[in-house]
Amino acid sequence: MKKTPLEKGLYYLSRRRFAECLLALEPAADLYRDSFVYYLTGGLACLYLDDFGSANLYFQRARQFSSTNPTLLLGQAVLFLRHGDTNRAVQYYLDVLEQEPKNRIAKKGMAFIKEKGTAEDIFRLIDNNKLKDFYPSIGINPDIFTFALMLLAVAAVAAAVFLFMSRPRDIRFWRSGNGLEAQDFYLSTDDLKNIGTSNFPDASFSYHYTDAELEKIYRNAYKCATAPVGGDDSVHRANTARLEANKILNSNASDLVKSRARDIIAAIEADREHEPTFNTLLEGERFSCSDVMADPLLYNGCWIVWSGRLYNEEVGDGTFRYEFYVYDDSFEHPEGRFDIEFTKVPAKPVQGDRMVQVLAKIESGVSDDGGVYVLLREKEYIPMMRNQSKVQSLNQK
Repeated sequence: MKKTPLEKGLYYLSRRRFAECLLALEPAADLYRDSFVYYLTGGLACLYLDDFGSANLYFQRARQFSSTNPTLLLGQAVLFLRHGDTNRAVQYYLDVLEQEPKNRIAKKGMAFIKEKGTAEDIFRLIDNNKLKDFYPSIGINPDIFTFALMLLAVAAVAAAVFLFMSRPRDIRFWRSGNGLEAQDFYLSTDDLKNIGTSNFPDASFSYHYTDAELEKIYRNAYKCATAPVGGDDSVHRANTARLEANKILNSNASDLVKSRARDIIAAIEADREHEPTFNTLLEGERFSCSDVMADPLLYNGCWIVWSGRLYNEEVGDGTFRYEFYVYDDSFEHPEGRFDIEFTKVPAKPVQGDRMVQVLAKIESGVSDDGGVYVLLREKEYIPMMRNQSKVQSLNQK
């Protein structure tokens, strides 16, 4: 039997095909002008597509027919939370908990607002794409059961491949991308036998690895630089690839393997089109200030997103340098101080004025006197909200 537009919409919604859900619903708006389920379904699809304005319109229409539905209340609560209206969000979460005392999302929303809930916390939530943690649940995707059967078949094939691959083998890369050609990174069986220059510690190396460890690090560096993330060919774990390559360059790896690591780094550097932004730097790629301070050479060439305050501007030959004091997540305790260099003067007065969030590239190395230096080269920055209470309090000290 042919499905109605609403049945099609619900089908696509449950399978996370949100754009197709709206395509099925929208032509039938007149037919379902008195349907609560129609407007709720459309609102959820828009919400998951991050079309918040349309989601709000759908939810407002749905509310005309039912103002107590827990899914609707959760959808509207997350819109209030996004706009910083925590009082309205709390009221909606309380309405949900009155009906469903064990509702996980409502409890999580209440806990977030109670423990954090400031404008800066909400900004970070949105920036890290974590707002979806508070979206209403739309149930289990029915396609997951089909996927599970396929996964069992794949697992059987993978087991057979593992048995085959467990024998001695060369390193060959059958997939490449980001300017990395597979044949340039081939290591023969003989190369693997001599992947490390020594089996004993040497003071001239920062890291000493076994042959098996070096092989794993090298494979991971190449994989992170080339394998797409989430099926998107434009997204790679380049930050981790750079870190793994740095391990090789500062280790007892052979000259050949170090040369291959330099080639990986060169390809990453050449791929300027996919340099990270605040929104595209992956969560697992965001290295902390404490990590970098513990071993700066390991993070040379990596990107960071840190928050802090700028002091002591120095104007040089086409550059603007500051002292950058990096703060922890509470915005109350400085974790470290770095020199940061801007290629152009910041558009807004930020020195000592308020917190800024900075996207920058780490440059670290050994100075002439044998010490380790660290310089941050800024790519983007965001002055943080003035009306955030913790930041205001800190700025007054």
